[in-house]
Amino acid sequence: MRLVHLSDIHLSKSNYHEFIHKYRKALIKDLIDYNQSKKIDIIVITGDLVDKGGHSLIEIDEFKHIVNPYEIFQSVFIQPIVDELGISSNQILFIPGNHDINEKDISYYDECQMIENIKDSSIENYLKENRLSFTHNRRIRHFKEFEKTFHLSNSLYEFSNNHSTYVYNYEKNFKVGFILINDSWRCKSKKINGENEKLYFGYQQLDYSLDFLKSHNTDINICLFHHSLDDYIEKSEVVRILETREIELFLYGHYHSTDFKISYSPFGSCIGIRGRAGLNKPNEAISKYQSGYQIIDLDLNSYKVNRIYYRKYIYKGARFDDDTESAKGGIDEGKDIFNLVRENTKTKGFVLDKAKFIKA
Repeated sequence: MRLVHLSDIHLSKSNYHEFIHKYRKALIKDLIDYNQSKKIDIIVITGDLVDKGGHSLIEIDEFKHIVNPYEIFQSVFIQPIVDELGISSNQILFIPGNHDINEKDISYYDECQMIENIKDSSIENYLKENRLSFTHNRRIRHFKEFEKTFHLSNSLYEFSNNHSTYVYNYEKNFKVGFILINDSWRCKSKKINGENEKLYFGYQQLDYSLDFLKSHNTDINICLFHHSLDDYIEKSEVVRILETREIELFLYGHYHSTDFKISYSPFGSCIGIRGRAGLNKPNEAISKYQSGYQIIDLDLNSYKVNRIYYRKYIYKGARFDDDTESAKGGIDEGKDIFNLVRENTKTKGFVLDKAKFIKA
């Protein structure tokens, strides 16, 4: 199974010219090349589709009649990829990031109330109230309305204003569950005095998603976050779920650079892979934060990550090439660093053997 992992596109007025005239063509050509060698099954985007709520996109003359900036993102980013690769829109999955919120919809009074009232014991009640309405999460409304419309005809996609889930049937032999976490509904650009620097997002989203996927008998489950585990107040609970329940892999972004994490305990394990910023600043001077993406090949028969191809946008050449900074030759071979196998019935998940774990 082949996954394409993009993150942190940050589409905006400032990068739109480069995107339309150079980047998009280079990205599609790169995707077509990899699709020809092995069919791409799913493309995921782990948040920050647009920059700062997408307000600058609507300032572009040709889009001034549009209210929801994600309609622009669909027409100029998603649809050309779907058309050129000949894939279904059902094969495109995305979650919100902190830049996908509309800060114009944040009430200072409501925000102060939530800061005071949201605790370990109350966050689940907020999730229940948010699930089918925008009582406490109006800032995420544009994104979620777009997501709902985009997947409306997909019978295997279960939508909510919190998490969503999707069951992908891979070659009729495997059911792959995707958990699309909304960990950005509490985000804003500036903290209020006294507010915790870390996020409450409601780890119960994971439990509810897993209950749904269990009812569909998925063989493996992949979770999409925007933020790092270290960004969560609820980190210990999230890690406990990753290590003990049926989540084999999680993908995330936010920090605009690649990383590889292992959540491991005697009770199980899960691996996390972070991607570069997909676009953001295409002429970024610092190599670590330059634009790119990654392609992940999974062997579902042996529950193994076979290979990760790291790709990097070369601004001067307006093309993609091997990201040799993230991996030697731009490729991580599973046999060299992962050696992941499905554990026995006592623990669940992709598990590293001890020698490889110590090396990592």
